[in-house]
Amino acid sequence: MCAINGYVNWSGIKPLEYDCVSLSLKAMTYRGPDYSEIYSDNFALLGHNRLSIVDLNARSNQPMTSTNNRFTIVFNGEIYNYKVLREELKLKGIPFISESDTEVLLNAYIEFGVNVLSKIRGMFSFVIWDKKEKKIFAARDRFGEKPFYYLRRNKKEFCFASNLSGIVQLAKEELVINNQAVHELLNQQYIDVNTCIYKGIKKMAPSSYMIISEDDIVINKYWDLNYKEKIDLDFNSSKLKVKEILNNAIEEQLEADVPVGVFLSGGTDSSIITAIASKKKKDITAITISTPDDKVNDEKEHAAYVANKLKINHKVIELNKDCVNYLPHILSTIEPIADASLIPSFAITQSAKKDFTVMLSGDGGDEVFGGYKMPITFKDNPFKGNSITTAIVNSVIKNADRPVYKYFFSKLNSKRIFKWGGLSSYYNNLSLSKSIEKTLLKEKQFFFRPQNQYLKDSLNYIKNKEDALLHVGVKSKLPNDFLFKMDSSSMLNSIETRAPFLDYRLIDFTSKLNINQLSPNKLDKEILKSIGSDYLPKEFFNLPKKGFSIPYYSYLKKEWGTILLTYTREGISADLGILNPDAVVKLLEDYKLKPSFRVGRILYSILVFEIWLRVFHLKMDPNKINLNIV
Repeated sequence: MCAINGYVNWSGIKPLEYDCVSLSLKAMTYRGPDYSEIYSDNFALLGHNRLSIVDLNARSNQPMTSTNNRFTIVFNGEIYNYKVLREELKLKGIPFISESDTEVLLNAYIEFGVNVLSKIRGMFSFVIWDKKEKKIFAARDRFGEKPFYYLRRNKKEFCFASNLSGIVQLAKEELVINNQAVHELLNQQYIDVNTCIYKGIKKMAPSSYMIISEDDIVINKYWDLNYKEKIDLDFNSSKLKVKEILNNAIEEQLEADVPVGVFLSGGTDSSIITAIASKKKKDITAITISTPDDKVNDEKEHAAYVANKLKINHKVIELNKDCVNYLPHILSTIEPIADASLIPSFAITQSAKKDFTVMLSGDGGDEVFGGYKMPITFKDNPFKGNSITTAIVNSVIKNADRPVYKYFFSKLNSKRIFKWGGLSSYYNNLSLSKSIEKTLLKEKQFFFRPQNQYLKDSLNYIKNKEDALLHVGVKSKLPNDFLFKMDSSSMLNSIETRAPFLDYRLIDFTSKLNINQLSPNKLDKEILKSIGSDYLPKEFFNLPKKGFSIPYYSYLKKEWGTILLTYTREGISADLGILNPDAVVKLLEDYKLKPSFRVGRILYSILVFEIWLRVFHLKMDPNKINLNIV
């Protein structure tokens, strides 16, 4: 797990560009504090900050160049099956001088070319420079666990970096905020992979690779989910296969030359990862976040129950309203994201760093196994409406904050939306209604809603709509919200997080099962809970689901609302032509009188954006941002 960057200039590298790459690496030091180096030739610069995980010896430092001096790699991530691939390459007579997965990846690319991507399992973004052909090969992992930002400039220059703080150091143009990105942040609490907070900067999509030359840039997909091919397998046989893959994935991901721990939220996903890991690593330690201010959703007791049953070490970290003070530090390095679990994710990795360098997480469990009961709910409530009922449902959703529509919106739930509006209406039911959009955003333009496009793309090739629902989640919220949040928060603390549920063999298998095979009794994530019952008491998995988050909706009525009000009145976002301060104040006042989760999400997104504007865009010192206003 590291930071990578680079600059290629087909007209010849200039001294200023070396300085930019150096500054970019410095801006990402926290991602790899153990070693830093820049490779340079007449046309290319490749930079790397190393967080040492496998083969701690200096022989595994990067950038790493092939024995014939033609290829140089910078690689961020882990290849979990590198030992098997290494043996395959050794049988072909390929020598190795290190024990690292980086050398295996480099030699495998030289041997197999682009087909190496079908052979590797892991999380990664990497770049290989071909000095002879003057071409770049870049790739990103299947789910988007590792980020990759880039800029293509007038066909002569190409630059890239692991995150926003790195890529902006390589940008020669003025950085202009993208209003589409702000709309996405307010509407869905994260920014899509096809959008960036700054115009002109791009992100490589998950499961993609790029080949960049002076004359061309080719972008292709190398993997996708296949929900078309179904298999006829009974529940118990399916369970055994899932259990086999999951056990193998956890065993692979526990391998490291540094201490490994596990995050335990007390929910199904992390509890199963913890249970299986505890069987394979006897001295494992689990870490849990507790939110005493939100006793309904506090998972401390559930997590303690699991840890006690498994007889493992357990550490609990408590958060309260003062945790807002983490935000300036976090947001000074990344694109803004308003997933409130960003804060506990940062706090838990900060605590973990005292004893660990690698942590296992339960990310991906819902997306792989059909969590949140949405596929089941959709199947049980098939669309019975028509174009008229769909239009009515969409109208209520879009105008939910107008007085005449509020009552009808309060009666809408997922079942009624599915039944009378269909899937498209479900994805319209995010945060930002048309009425709020018009008053909040100064720029009046057409705003694209990415979820609608993901749904359209899914339905174009997936016959079963329950599968389309799962596919949209894997393509949108998983990489752009959950995985971005975890990478950003953990890497800021120089922690590598690994997600066993995202071993692609798992979803390759579960995508071949229909919802009745995954959940024959219509229980949420039934196949996964059945596996969990092999390690923990069955009744534990009947407990209600709790969110890994903080009670921001409560804090906004008091202290956090005061912070937002103060920042809004300072007028920074208004002066940039982005937000209307009067509309923000009115929205906050209405929320305090009659709170709703929908408006709370919008207000929290605005608070995040206001802080980001100060610490990232305007480069204010995050240590001097005062959030103790009350």
